[in-house]
Amino acid sequence: MDLIGLRIRNIRKIKQLTLKEAAKGIISVPYLANIENGVKVASFETLMHIAKRLEIPEEALLIGNEDLNKELLQELKQIFDLLVFSNTKEAGDRLDQIAANVDLLCESPVIELSFYWLQAGFYYKTWEFSKAREIERKYLNSNEKRVVESFPPDLLSYYYYGQAVKHSHATCDYQLAVEYWEKSIDLTDKAAFQVVFQVGLCINYICLNNYEPALKHIECAWNLIKRFPSKDQERITAILYLYGYINFQIGFMTEAKRKFEEVLVFFNMYPEAKTMYSFLVRFKLAEIERVEGNHELFDEKIVCLYEELMAHEASEIGFNNNDYLVITELMVIFAEQGSVLEASNLLAIINKVTEQVMEINFFVTYTETLLLYHQNKQSSYEKKMLDLLKKIDESNDPALIERVKKHASKHFADSTKYKMAYNILA
Repeated sequence: MDLIGLRIRNIRKIKQLTLKEAAKGIISVPYLANIENGVKVASFETLMHIAKRLEIPEEALLIGNEDLNKELLQELKQIFDLLVFSNTKEAGDRLDQIAANVDLLCESPVIELSFYWLQAGFYYKTWEFSKAREIERKYLNSNEKRVVESFPPDLLSYYYYGQAVKHSHATCDYQLAVEYWEKSIDLTDKAAFQVVFQVGLCINYICLNNYEPALKHIECAWNLIKRFPSKDQERITAILYLYGYINFQIGFMTEAKRKFEEVLVFFNMYPEAKTMYSFLVRFKLAEIERVEGNHELFDEKIVCLYEELMAHEASEIGFNNNDYLVITELMVIFAEQGSVLEASNLLAIINKVTEQVMEINFFVTYTETLLLYHQNKQSSYEKKMLDLLKKIDESNDPALIERVKKHASKHFADSTKYKMAYNILA
């Protein structure tokens, strides 16, 4: 009856019963707490009384891990595969089918917890953060020490993966995300999973502006994937893109350009990868032109990207997460240039995203601030900019921090507020 205590705790909290209310007339409060925490094992009779108190079928607390529904367990494993390989549409559909057709209280706690960890991971991966947090609050918030002690390997995999995605996307605690990606790697012997997890590690080290380990992990992913048959090498596009991105960040523009152009070649082999990375790669190629001083060509490329993004928006096909990264970057560039219409249109697209990654919020606020500046609303601009300056150092994007502070400092210097301008850059 491993993990039954977690089920008791979850149901008790959903029914808003205190430990004292749930234990009254059955066992002592400390004993019930120990059952919930997995320290004590409840007797058959005690579980029947607790089930009655919680107003649930006795079977919900009497089923054990030896009673696993193997068919459902296999379904959950397949859903995990879909999540790892970013097939979120099918993963979401299959999770919905389980939610609609399976009474999880009649399944073992391992299956119930597996479902909720996968569901939370799905919501974090698709940026539906409030739904993910609600799942965690209802069913999953417990002492992590018990996770390591009690969870079987599959369930532990779902937990580590979900936490890695959560801290990569929602909390932006990239160091913690790194720890969970590393745990995910340690737990699997599947080379295809390891490729995805190594890529996850690389991305989070990039977010930490720590490029040496980022390069090490993308090299690990490269060494793994090149052994795969060509039909299974779709993620080579992500790996090459990250190679290019790291080289761009450390100033090796020739190598960065070569890697990005290699990605474009692979689009012909892997159309799905083109959907995920086309805007992103072409934006980085445009940025290389800017860095190399080809400003006219840079402007041509970003205008072309803008027009394609607006056409894509009109088609109602929908954007992926990588597209939103490009939209936010372009939005700020146009806002800095004073291209109010273009910046406003891109801002409108981003504002349709109901739950945004924290980093995107900084880009949104900066764009809104710049639009006030170009609309000559000086007092509103200054108020919003000062509010942004209070929190911009929390951003993980040094370039954005520098851009915000430079714009603010120049404005206040032009307004003869020299001390304020100096303090911003100090």
